[in-house]
Amino acid sequence: MVRLRQGLTGRLVAASCVLAVLLGSVFAVLLLAVADQRDAAALSRRSEQILTTTSRMHTLVLDVENGQRGYLLTGDRRFLQPWSAAQAQIPRVGARLTDLIVSPARERMAREILDSVHSYVRDYSVPLVALAGRDPKAARSLSLTLEGKRRADEIRAQIDRLSASARAAGIARQEQAAAAAHRAEVAAFAGMAGSALMVALLASYLARSIARPVRRAAMMAGELASGDLGARLPETGVGEIRTLEHSFNTMGESLERNRDELAKLVDEQTALRRLSTLVARSVPPATTFAAVTEEIGELFEADGTAMLRYESDGTATAVALWGQTDASVPEVGSRMDLGERTVPAQVRRTGRPARRDSYADSTDGDRGPRELAVRSAVAAPIEVEGRLWGALTAFSTKDRPLPRDADARFADFTEVVALAIANAQARSDLAASRARVVAATDRARRRIERDLHDGAQQRLVSLLLDLRGIEADIPESRVRAEVAEVATGLTEAVEELREVARGIHPAILSEAGLAPALKALARRSAVPVELGLGVKTRLPQPIEVAAYYVVAEALTNAAKHAQASHVEVTMFEREGRVCVDVRDDGVGGAGSGDGSGLVGLADRVEALGGVLKVTSPAGRGTRIHAELPVSAGQAMS
Repeated sequence: MVRLRQGLTGRLVAASCVLAVLLGSVFAVLLLAVADQRDAAALSRRSEQILTTTSRMHTLVLDVENGQRGYLLTGDRRFLQPWSAAQAQIPRVGARLTDLIVSPARERMAREILDSVHSYVRDYSVPLVALAGRDPKAARSLSLTLEGKRRADEIRAQIDRLSASARAAGIARQEQAAAAAHRAEVAAFAGMAGSALMVALLASYLARSIARPVRRAAMMAGELASGDLGARLPETGVGEIRTLEHSFNTMGESLERNRDELAKLVDEQTALRRLSTLVARSVPPATTFAAVTEEIGELFEADGTAMLRYESDGTATAVALWGQTDASVPEVGSRMDLGERTVPAQVRRTGRPARRDSYADSTDGDRGPRELAVRSAVAAPIEVEGRLWGALTAFSTKDRPLPRDADARFADFTEVVALAIANAQARSDLAASRARVVAATDRARRRIERDLHDGAQQRLVSLLLDLRGIEADIPESRVRAEVAEVATGLTEAVEELREVARGIHPAILSEAGLAPALKALARRSAVPVELGLGVKTRLPQPIEVAAYYVVAEALTNAAKHAQASHVEVTMFEREGRVCVDVRDDGVGGAGSGDGSGLVGLADRVEALGGVLKVTSPAGRGTRIHAELPVSAGQAMS
């Protein structure tokens, strides 16, 4: 509490409390004045209602008096109608009058009026009307007339007193409300003056104690933002402002200390992004390994870095090197002994990052680091699919050791290496799997073709020859005609079987090569084909089969779906790759999804390490372009 009162917050709280009390008092007076005005208005309305009700009661008494007097003087019973109506309304008006009155004194006056009115009607008016019906002369006697006048005058006097009391109460309440309003005006004026003075004093204090130091802090923040991390504030403020100034100075010192570390972190993230881009582009692993060692060396200001792959015999193979190069540094691809206390040896034993800041006590088994004059070294494990694959290491020959957190920061780079290795292995496995599937498919095609040709087809031909011999021995008759018809059908079946066998794996492709097979394919095409065959020599069988099926699928699509009128087939060899290009002038819009035969073509081409591209804009024809590496076909043959 003492600290709160002495600080800037305590002073602001105290000033705010004074201002709040001052404004609260003013508003309290205003609220009381408003309440008095509201009560005065309510009382005024109630007084008006009381006056209206008493006036109504006075009117009803006059109606009773005039009705009975008219009946006494004329004997006409029509005067009794307003007399009866007035008697019927008197109880309701009386109840209304008692409900409106809340003052005990005026309530007694109202009850006296009601008692007088009821007595006048019950004890005088009703008996007088009844007497007038029996003896009009007696009813018009002077004594009865004077009695009625006295009673009526008494009721009117009571009503006048009640009305005067109600008017006086309303006037008094209005005077009280006016006085309260005057007090409220005075209090409001005094409160506004006091508040304005208090706000002015508080604003002056805030400008001196807060605005000026905050403005200096803003200027310092601008200097810090512009890169001047040496900017500082004079710590002359009060309470929390002094704390703010001290905090700003501390922040400047912290930013100045951490600027280099932040720059290193940015460089590290940039390097990781570059390496991740290499992995995403599926570059060869050796390129990624070389880039990783180079990035590590430059980031951590090492004199040399190396990526090692552990071998089963306890040695390690250098797969990438960067930095210091002399006769003592091994070459990429060479094997080396890990020693006993080197960091790569520790990583192999523990599977965790390792660090060593001195090799002064190294043994003969650690001859490598001593020959390189290594002062400090760090290493981190590279794990691929849960298995320890190798290590990433860096060393320094300077007196200043590598950063303390270098081994931990290596983890991000080893993950990139592991991902590159896993991706390369996955691509290799996928290519091998595709190649095995394509080779098995081709072998199955050739086996089916051979079985059809050597088995069912030869058997059908033999039966056809026997049937033709029987036909020749039968004289002209209906039976001979039927046998001839059967022989013709058998001939067509043999031709259909031959076409099926040719479609499974054309014999001409295996026997004569790709160019004759494509020419035969063009002759059978339903769409005119223009051939441009720039490759005349025989190619490896997998390449010829893949190229043949690319052209066959393209011609089938052009005839069945593209509504083409012309197809161009071009084949040429470039930089060790066979390029097959098929274009048509059809409707376009071809796709490789939804079970299209292009999917199988892509698998076959990619299994050989090739690329298949389909370009088919709507209304502009279709182009299928395949590139097949000849070396891949030779490896699979």
